[in-house]
Amino acid sequence: MSTLEALHVIVVVDKAPQIIRDHIVDSLQFALRNHPGYFTRKEIQWLAEWNDTCIPIAATKILNEMKAA
Repeated sequence: MSTLEALHVIVVVDKAPQIIRDHIVDSLQFALRNHPGYFTRKEIQWLAEWNDTCIPIAATKILNEMKAA
């Protein structure tokens, strides 16, 4: 969880280069879609609350699939 918190700080800080922020978002989105088992339910719930446009969509989709299973 602390790694995700550190990545979140980089994504929301305006001083971080945009290319780094985009890469983090893309990497997390890829991991969520292709390897959701790497994340705990708590981490996925937390990612679903991010103020980003892509991460919450992918995380919410996984949460809905977890509820359906």
